[in-house]
Amino acid sequence: MGTASAPGSIGRDNTYMLLERGESCWIIDVGGNPLGKLKQAGIPQSRIKGVILTHFHVDHIYGLPSLLWGMWIARRSEPLTIYCSSLYKDQLNAILASYRITEWPIQFVISIHEFDWTKPSPILAEDGLTISTFPSLHVGATVGVKAELEDKVLIYSADTMPNESIARYGNIDVLIHEATKARGSVHGHTSLDEMLKYYPLERIERIYAVHLTDGEPYSQVLSENPPAESSKVTLAQDMMKISI
Repeated sequence: MGTASAPGSIGRDNTYMLLERGESCWIIDVGGNPLGKLKQAGIPQSRIKGVILTHFHVDHIYGLPSLLWGMWIARRSEPLTIYCSSLYKDQLNAILASYRITEWPIQFVISIHEFDWTKPSPILAEDGLTISTFPSLHVGATVGVKAELEDKVLIYSADTMPNESIARYGNIDVLIHEATKARGSVHGHTSLDEMLKYYPLERIERIYAVHLTDGEPYSQVLSENPPAESSKVTLAQDMMKISI
């Protein structure tokens, strides 16, 4: 739904995404214009069963009040689960309280599902789909997300430095990985060049780079790598659809 890094972009919203399985959907982080993005995707807000928050940096959560406001306006009645690290539960409750959502009043139940961000943690299973989190290497408590469906595996790195938890995983069908810079290193993040050098690309079918920064020479970095490797990488665009 969005693919930009924290400073924002001329043509992108901050990075967040939607996971769809049958009629059920989950939003991973909430960036800009979530209600408009759902309309663009043709997905009614009533199909959103939950929101998974990877961490609490502003660019990953600022769209949450807008999403909840839109659900109230639409007279939503379906319950909603917000998944977050137990470390951030009090902060999440404070955010919800600051918007006085009980005074709107909402007609749906919001529940908070806590997980332990320091270790792999299953958070939900539905219709053959299982979703779990794992620790990322970012500034503060952050998790990546793994979705498994039958024999298919999708991994979202979230904000992270090159992560051994991803590198030592077996075969990955889809890896959605942040690439805040094209080259070099930046604390708490990964560059595209680092990604290509660090991960065992022979075990990864497809890679989609997100958390992209305007003006970075991503295409040049790809052109400098062997086609067998660079051909696996797509620079993601907002509202891009990926199937596994």
